[in-house]
Amino acid sequence: MKLNDKLHELVKNQPNYPLAILGLVIGVLIAYEYGYKIPRLINPAISNIALDETEQKLVSEQARNKEQLEAIDNEINALNDQTKNRQTGLTSLVDQVETLKADSAMTDVAGEGVEIIIADSEKNQDANANAIAHASDLRDLIDQLRANGATAMSISAAGGIEERITLTTSIDCIVNTVLINNTKASPPFKVTAIGDRAKLKSAVDDRGALKTIYDRVDNNGLKFAAVDLLDLKIKRYSGNYLIKNAKVQ
Repeated sequence: MKLNDKLHELVKNQPNYPLAILGLVIGVLIAYEYGYKIPRLINPAISNIALDETEQKLVSEQARNKEQLEAIDNEINALNDQTKNRQTGLTSLVDQVETLKADSAMTDVAGEGVEIIIADSEKNQDANANAIAHASDLRDLIDQLRANGATAMSISAAGGIEERITLTTSIDCIVNTVLINNTKASPPFKVTAIGDRAKLKSAVDDRGALKTIYDRVDNNGLKFAAVDLLDLKIKRYSGNYLIKNAKVQ
Protein backbone atom coordinates (compact mmCIF):
# COMPACT_ATOMS: atom_id res chain seq x y z
CA MET A 1 0.00 0.00 0.00
CA LYS A 2 1.29 3.44 -0.91
CA LEU A 3 2.16 6.10 1.74
CA ASN A 4 -0.62 8.46 0.59
CA ASP A 5 -3.14 5.69 0.86
CA LYS A 6 -1.88 4.86 4.36
CA LEU A 7 -2.19 8.49 5.43
CA HIS A 8 -5.62 8.73 3.93
CA GLU A 9 -6.66 5.57 5.77
CA LEU A 10 -5.17 6.91 8.99
CA VAL A 11 -7.11 10.16 8.69
CA LYS A 12 -10.31 8.27 8.07
CA ASN A 13 -9.80 6.01 11.05
CA GLN A 14 -8.38 8.78 13.33
CA PRO A 15 -10.14 12.07 12.61
CA ASN A 16 -8.03 14.00 15.25
CA TYR A 17 -4.71 13.27 13.61
CA PRO A 18 -4.71 16.26 11.23
CA LEU A 19 -4.99 18.70 14.12
CA ALA A 20 -2.19 16.94 15.94
CA ILE A 21 0.04 17.05 12.91
CA LEU A 22 -0.74 20.74 12.34
CA GLY A 23 0.06 21.52 15.95
CA LEU A 24 3.28 19.58 15.66
CA VAL A 25 4.33 21.54 12.56
CA ILE A 26 3.54 24.90 14.20
CA GLY A 27 5.50 23.91 17.29
CA VAL A 28 8.52 22.99 15.19
CA LEU A 29 8.40 26.33 13.39
CA ILE A 30 8.18 28.30 16.63
CA ALA A 31 11.04 26.34 18.14
CA TYR A 32 13.16 26.99 15.08
CA GLU A 33 12.44 30.74 15.13
CA TYR A 34 13.35 31.26 18.78
CA GLY A 35 16.03 28.67 18.94
CA TYR A 36 18.24 29.87 16.13
CA LYS A 37 17.76 33.73 16.10
CA ILE A 38 20.90 35.43 17.52
CA PRO A 39 19.95 38.20 19.95
CA ARG A 40 21.42 41.71 19.51
CA LEU A 41 24.25 42.34 22.00
CA ILE A 42 25.04 45.74 23.47
CA ASN A 43 28.49 45.76 25.14
CA PRO A 44 29.37 49.00 27.06
CA ALA A 45 33.03 47.97 27.26
CA ILE A 46 33.38 48.02 23.45
CA SER A 47 31.91 51.58 23.24
CA ASN A 48 34.29 52.89 25.92
CA ILE A 49 37.31 51.46 24.08
CA ALA A 50 36.21 53.18 20.84
CA LEU A 51 35.74 56.51 22.65
CA ASP A 52 39.20 56.24 24.25
CA GLU A 53 40.80 55.60 20.87
CA THR A 54 38.96 58.56 19.32
CA GLU A 55 40.00 60.82 22.19
CA GLN A 56 43.65 59.82 21.81
CA LYS A 57 43.51 60.53 18.07
CA LEU A 58 41.99 63.97 18.70
CA VAL A 59 44.62 64.79 21.33
CA SER A 60 47.43 63.73 18.99
CA GLU A 61 45.96 65.72 16.09
CA GLN A 62 45.54 68.81 18.30
CA ALA A 63 49.17 68.55 19.41
CA ARG A 64 50.33 68.36 15.78
CA ASN A 65 48.17 71.38 14.89
CA LYS A 66 49.69 73.37 17.74
CA GLU A 67 53.18 72.50 16.55
CA GLN A 68 52.33 73.55 13.00
CA LEU A 69 50.78 76.83 14.21
CA GLU A 70 53.84 77.55 16.34
CA ALA A 71 56.10 76.92 13.35
CA ILE A 72 53.98 79.23 11.18
CA ASP A 73 54.03 81.94 13.88
CA ASN A 74 57.81 81.71 14.09
CA GLU A 75 58.09 82.02 10.32
CA ILE A 76 55.75 85.03 10.29
CA ASN A 77 57.74 86.70 13.07
CA ALA A 78 60.97 86.09 11.17
CA LEU A 79 59.47 87.61 8.01
CA ASN A 80 58.21 90.60 10.02
CA ASP A 81 61.70 91.14 11.44
CA GLN A 82 63.19 90.99 7.96
CA THR A 83 60.59 93.47 6.70
CA LYS A 84 61.32 95.85 9.59
CA ASN A 85 65.04 95.62 8.93
CA ARG A 86 64.50 96.32 5.26
CA GLN A 87 62.19 99.23 6.05
CA THR A 88 64.74 100.60 8.49
CA GLY A 89 67.44 100.25 5.86
CA LEU A 90 65.24 101.88 3.23
CA THR A 91 64.33 104.70 5.60
CA SER A 92 68.00 105.29 6.35
CA LEU A 93 68.81 105.22 2.65
CA VAL A 94 66.00 107.66 1.86
CA ASP A 95 67.22 109.96 4.62
CA GLN A 96 70.74 109.85 3.20
CA VAL A 97 69.43 110.63 -0.29
CA GLU A 98 67.40 113.56 1.03
CA THR A 99 70.42 114.86 2.93
CA LEU A 100 72.57 114.62 -0.17
CA LYS A 101 69.91 116.36 -2.23
CA ALA A 102 69.71 119.18 0.32
CA ASP A 103 73.50 119.50 0.47
CA SER A 104 73.59 119.59 -3.33
CA ALA A 105 70.93 122.34 -3.47
CA MET A 106 68.54 120.04 -5.32
CA THR A 107 65.54 120.83 -3.12
CA ASP A 108 63.47 123.94 -2.49
CA VAL A 109 64.18 125.49 0.90
CA ALA A 110 62.14 127.77 3.15
CA GLY A 111 62.88 129.40 6.49
CA GLU A 112 64.17 132.48 8.24
CA GLY A 113 67.25 134.38 7.14
CA VAL A 114 68.38 137.60 5.49
CA GLU A 115 68.04 139.46 2.21
CA ILE A 116 70.82 141.74 0.99
CA ILE A 117 70.62 144.24 -1.84
CA ILE A 118 73.83 145.30 -3.57
CA ALA A 119 73.64 147.64 -6.56
CA ASP A 120 75.55 150.22 -8.56
CA SER A 121 75.78 153.80 -7.37
CA GLU A 122 73.52 156.20 -9.20
CA LYS A 123 76.42 158.65 -9.72
CA ASN A 124 79.76 158.43 -11.53
CA GLN A 125 79.24 154.79 -12.59
CA ASP A 126 81.21 155.07 -15.83
CA ALA A 127 84.04 157.14 -14.39
CA ASN A 128 84.60 155.14 -11.19
CA ALA A 129 84.74 151.32 -11.03
CA ASN A 130 84.36 151.48 -7.27
CA ALA A 131 80.80 152.72 -7.71
CA ILE A 132 79.52 149.51 -9.31
CA ALA A 133 78.78 146.03 -7.92
CA HIS A 134 81.39 143.47 -8.89
CA ALA A 135 81.50 139.70 -8.94
CA SER A 136 84.11 139.88 -6.19
CA ASP A 137 81.58 141.65 -3.94
CA LEU A 138 79.14 138.79 -4.40
CA ARG A 139 81.84 136.21 -3.70
CA ASP A 140 82.88 138.00 -0.49
CA LEU A 141 79.28 138.21 0.64
CA ILE A 142 78.56 134.53 -0.10
CA ASP A 143 81.71 133.45 1.76
CA GLN A 144 80.76 135.56 4.78
CA LEU A 145 77.23 134.12 4.87
CA ARG A 146 78.43 130.54 4.46
CA ALA A 147 80.98 130.98 7.23
CA ASN A 148 78.19 132.10 9.55
CA GLY A 149 75.89 129.15 9.02
CA ALA A 150 73.82 129.91 5.93
CA THR A 151 72.19 126.62 4.85
CA ALA A 152 70.89 127.81 1.48
CA MET A 153 71.63 130.85 -0.69
CA SER A 154 70.62 132.33 -4.00
CA ILE A 155 71.38 135.42 -6.06
CA SER A 156 68.68 137.20 -8.03
CA ALA A 157 69.50 139.72 -10.77
CA ALA A 158 67.78 142.10 -13.17
CA GLY A 159 65.41 140.46 -15.62
CA GLY A 160 64.02 137.87 -13.21
CA ILE A 161 67.18 135.80 -13.03
CA GLU A 162 67.62 133.65 -9.93
CA GLU A 163 70.58 131.35 -9.42
CA ARG A 164 70.89 128.91 -6.53
CA ILE A 165 74.32 128.89 -4.91
CA THR A 166 75.92 125.44 -4.69
CA LEU A 167 79.32 124.17 -3.62
CA THR A 168 80.41 124.34 -7.25
CA THR A 169 78.88 127.72 -8.10
CA SER A 170 81.19 130.08 -9.96
CA ILE A 171 80.76 133.86 -9.75
CA ASP A 172 82.97 135.47 -12.37
CA CYS A 173 83.26 138.73 -14.24
CA ILE A 174 84.01 139.25 -17.95
CA VAL A 175 84.57 142.97 -18.60
CA ASN A 176 81.41 144.47 -17.08
CA THR A 177 79.34 141.25 -17.22
CA VAL A 178 78.82 139.12 -14.13
CA LEU A 179 78.40 135.36 -14.66
CA ILE A 180 76.67 133.29 -11.96
CA ASN A 181 76.62 129.58 -12.74
CA ASN A 182 77.60 130.70 -16.28
CA THR A 183 74.39 132.75 -16.46
CA LYS A 184 74.71 136.43 -17.36
CA ALA A 185 73.48 138.66 -14.55
CA SER A 186 73.14 142.41 -14.13
CA PRO A 187 72.61 144.55 -11.03
CA PRO A 188 70.77 145.20 -8.88
CA PHE A 189 71.61 141.94 -7.11
CA LYS A 190 69.59 140.42 -4.30
CA VAL A 191 71.33 137.82 -2.17
CA THR A 192 68.99 135.58 -0.14
CA ALA A 193 70.37 133.41 2.65
CA ILE A 194 68.48 131.00 4.93
CA GLY A 195 69.75 130.31 8.43
CA ASP A 196 69.85 131.92 11.86
CA ARG A 197 68.63 135.38 10.86
CA ALA A 198 70.18 137.18 13.84
CA LYS A 199 73.57 135.60 13.25
CA LEU A 200 73.45 136.20 9.50
CA LYS A 201 72.34 139.81 9.94
CA SER A 202 75.22 140.39 12.36
CA ALA A 203 77.64 138.85 9.85
CA VAL A 204 76.42 141.16 7.08
CA ASP A 205 76.69 144.19 9.37
CA ASP A 206 80.31 143.33 10.20
CA ARG A 207 82.16 146.20 8.52
CA GLY A 208 85.52 144.63 9.24
CA ALA A 209 84.65 141.37 7.47
CA LEU A 210 83.20 143.20 4.46
CA LYS A 211 85.55 146.21 4.54
CA THR A 212 85.89 146.56 0.74
CA ILE A 213 82.12 146.81 0.30
CA TYR A 214 81.56 149.24 3.17
CA ASP A 215 84.44 151.50 2.10
CA ARG A 216 82.85 151.88 -1.32
CA VAL A 217 79.45 152.41 0.23
CA ASP A 218 80.88 155.31 2.23
CA ASN A 219 83.14 156.77 -0.48
CA ASN A 220 81.53 155.92 -3.78
CA GLY A 221 77.82 155.56 -3.15
CA LEU A 222 77.65 151.78 -3.68
CA LYS A 223 74.21 150.60 -2.59
CA PHE A 224 74.27 147.96 0.11
CA ALA A 225 71.46 147.09 2.57
CA ALA A 226 70.37 144.03 4.52
CA VAL A 227 67.18 143.00 6.30
CA ASP A 228 66.37 139.89 8.33
CA LEU A 229 63.09 138.07 7.60
CA LEU A 230 61.15 135.17 9.08
CA ASP A 231 59.80 133.65 5.88
CA LEU A 232 62.14 133.22 2.93
CA LYS A 233 62.01 130.78 0.04
CA ILE A 234 64.82 129.61 -2.23
CA LYS A 235 64.30 127.45 -5.29
CA ARG A 236 66.28 124.32 -6.05
CA TYR A 237 69.31 124.40 -8.31
CA SER A 238 68.23 123.75 -11.89
CA GLY A 239 71.59 123.66 -13.65
CA ASN A 240 74.04 120.88 -14.41
CA TYR A 241 76.80 119.57 -12.20
CA LEU A 242 80.07 119.44 -14.07
CA ILE A 243 82.51 117.91 -11.58
CA LYS A 244 85.98 116.84 -12.62
CA ASN A 245 88.78 115.12 -10.70
CA ALA A 246 86.42 114.35 -7.78
CA LYS A 247 86.35 111.19 -5.70
CA VAL A 248 84.11 109.74 -3.02
CA GLN A 249 85.77 109.32 0.38
